[in-house]
Amino acid sequence: MKKAFISIDLGTTRLKVTAFSPIGKLLRQVHKRHSQFNDGEKSWQDANVWWSDVGNCCSELVHSQDYRVLGLSLSGRGGAGVFLDEKGEVLAHPWSDNRHSEQHRQLILWRESGHFLPNYGAHLIAKLRWLNETHPEYANRIRYACYAKDFLLFRLTGKHITDWSSGPDREYWDHAIPKDERSKLPKPGLPWDLAGTLTRAAAKHLGLPAGTPVAVGAHDGVCANVGASALETGEFAITLGTHAVTRTITNEIPEGAYRFYGLPKNRHVIGGNALMGGRSIDWLLDLISPSQDDKTALYNNMEKHAQAVPIASQGLVFMPFLSGQVAPKKRPRASGGFHGIRTFHGQGQLYRSILEGVAYSIKDIFLQIEDWCGPAHYICLTGGGSSSVLWQQILANILNRPLEISDAGVEGRGAAVFLSAALSGHGNFVDVARKMRQISHTVLPKPDDSEVYDREYKRWKTISEQMAEMND
Repeated sequence: MKKAFISIDLGTTRLKVTAFSPIGKLLRQVHKRHSQFNDGEKSWQDANVWWSDVGNCCSELVHSQDYRVLGLSLSGRGGAGVFLDEKGEVLAHPWSDNRHSEQHRQLILWRESGHFLPNYGAHLIAKLRWLNETHPEYANRIRYACYAKDFLLFRLTGKHITDWSSGPDREYWDHAIPKDERSKLPKPGLPWDLAGTLTRAAAKHLGLPAGTPVAVGAHDGVCANVGASALETGEFAITLGTHAVTRTITNEIPEGAYRFYGLPKNRHVIGGNALMGGRSIDWLLDLISPSQDDKTALYNNMEKHAQAVPIASQGLVFMPFLSGQVAPKKRPRASGGFHGIRTFHGQGQLYRSILEGVAYSIKDIFLQIEDWCGPAHYICLTGGGSSSVLWQQILANILNRPLEISDAGVEGRGAAVFLSAALSGHGNFVDVARKMRQISHTVLPKPDDSEVYDREYKRWKTISEQMAEMND
């Protein structure tokens, strides 16, 4: 029997359940795209469907091979809130719209008056406040407020726990709500703590033995850096997921730097987020074929067409600000768009210009982080978008830096690193991350292409600033 760690990675767009060997090799991955529900300005997903998909994906994974499962761990997106009653039933499903914006604004003002409250903590508490104020029938029934992955942790073990990075960060956060509500927030734990073991019901749902250990895991941004083994000064991880995020880790917070969250006990995750950068590809494919659920064949066909398009997409430029811009400048009213479109531009040019536009946005953020934290000497590309050979080369050329390529399981591997550290009992996840790192190949920039892209990046910046003036 093959020994395996199983990671459950609950992203914004997809659920990925992955088996890893104890040395970090990806053995198999099963994934499921989430269904998104919309009603006017409201947008949400169904947490019960998440749980159903976890069971189906895990059962498929473990039944495909004769694995000896050593334990499970979790990685998940930040911010999404799931609210449960005393029995653990869902009262409010995770929404991605801004219905709680007024409560969030009030909390930010409260924080600016000198109180500590982390960004992700503010969102979960704002959503709890919104439910209490607009749905008083829930006020006395809500027993557990959970982040996305911690809802799964609760279903797996019956424990109401989150990791420090997802919730309280450096300090306790419960002073932001009344005393009689504080027990509704999850207790913080270290990512490499064992939260508990699979309950009988959860074990049956997943097709695994009851009593299987489950680690706390961490926010997917932390897991990406850990899975990429980008944990020291000068080591960067770039994630092409729903968002395109660039992160590095420091022991001190550079002046003026944007700090995402902490990695206990003395590390700080510094970075920037190109909102919806990775999702831009799905957006285009959904427009081309809205009724096609599995877009693998369409994706492969578009990659082929885009490969035949010259660099710089024959003058077509894409601004990837489909949900505004937060880095390197905060421009919430920024909008996406194509510039320079001509009648001879087709799907190949559209597709390639999106890859290039997102890469320019990443470079914008990357240069800012280098200015804060010093030059990068190791860059690992992670996330679903990293499977695109074309995107790998475009990004290497635009950054004019070598990129280390891993696989589609980096975030899950980070969770597996924490599980391995938890089972070993010593908690030294850095050494474990080094041992479990998997790099398939290195993509080197092509000097001639980088020279062209350097000029095109300046053009992209000019267009971006002109559009910002109109939007602002």
